[in-house]
Amino acid sequence: MEYYNDKTNQAGAKIIFMIAQMIVLSIVYIFVYTSFLAVQYAIDQYDVSPIMYFPVFLALVVFPVLLYKYRKMFNQGRMLIATTWMMAAASLTIVLLYVYIAQVTG
Repeated sequence: MEYYNDKTNQAGAKIIFMIAQMIVLSIVYIFVYTSFLAVQYAIDQYDVSPIMYFPVFLALVVFPVLLYKYRKMFNQGRMLIATTWMMAAASLTIVLLYVYIAQVTG
């Protein structure tokens, strides 16, 4: 007969959350890469300044920092809040990149 062990469940939840973070990070980085290509296209076609790379670079740097903060939040026991914030930050980053690229190329 097996006894319930909460530490095993917490360890499994941490692994699942880390895998989810890696998947979300890769999805966001696909959009960041696409945004870099779109800015490069805008620079070539519309003669805009190379400083237009800055917001995309900012998303590239800030998003992993946010994921680290959410992992700390998850490890403190606020699992649902950390998961919600992670998905919200990913969605917001993708939407803001789309809006930015629409402004740069349009």
